[in-house]
Amino acid sequence: MIRPLHMPPDAYFDDPADKIDLADRAKSESNLTHALASSALTCMGEWITRGRGGATNRAFRADIVLLSVTPHFLPTKRPCAAWVARQHGVSRQRASKLWREFAEYIAPYVQFRGQRFRNQAGAIPRRRGQVRQHRPQPGPVAGV
Repeated sequence: MIRPLHMPPDAYFDDPADKIDLADRAKSESNLTHALASSALTCMGEWITRGRGGATNRAFRADIVLLSVTPHFLPTKRPCAAWVARQHGVSRQRASKLWREFAEYIAPYVQFRGQRFRNQAGAIPRRRGQVRQHRPQPGPVAGV
């Protein structure tokens, strides 16, 4: 569309970027940070209240969340899934599985200690040091 030669001051074609105040930009970034933190906390709260088991299950899941996000709040020097399992009387495998489940669930929202990279959808899981390189197979041996 062709702009008219003489436009009124607050016309549709005015560039709104000319009117942005830098203080407003800082305030909007602060509001965005608070909104993201609020959504992450909401997701954590929803994950804690999932499943059956009542208060004991919620306490177990809350400790798994603390272990993932802020392990220094747990009353032990070396927090791990096995410690949480012992405290709640469940198997280490169940605690470890639940910890991995929480890490996969919360990865799009929060990156926490112990998580090297955000979980990538469709990524091929590889164990460290066991990456195969595709080499051509040797041909038949002469004289056999």
